[in-house]
Amino acid sequence: MNGALLTVLMAAAGTALLAFVGFRLGLSVDRRFKSVDEVVQAVRSHYGLSTNLSVLMSRNQRAAIAYGADQTGYVALVLGDKLLFRSLDQAKIMVIAEDRLYLSFPDFGFEPVYIQADAIDIQHALTILGRGPTT
Repeated sequence: MNGALLTVLMAAAGTALLAFVGFRLGLSVDRRFKSVDEVVQAVRSHYGLSTNLSVLMSRNQRAAIAYGADQTGYVALVLGDKLLFRSLDQAKIMVIAEDRLYLSFPDFGFEPVYIQADAIDIQHALTILGRGPTT
């Protein structure tokens, strides 16, 4: 009985160690957007667009919203070493704080997006997207 218990404990410890090492290696990449142009090019190539896009980039340069004058918008998000893209068609604005914007998506598996930028830039982007305050 002690031998079986020891085997199970050793297997659990080994699995936990492998999971921890894999987690640390997977998130050790510190990728960020280098510039607004990189965001525009990435969104254009992902969606096959040729229109002019403006960009609202988060201060940590890991999330950005690219939007056009025709009220279309796209979220570009850095997650580890991957780039994720979403259209803002289904996005729900969760919170607009002084310098923060939280967006959520209705489908399972895509976490809310957090953008921290100047309040004026956030309001400008939301107004162009048709989601800002009407004055």
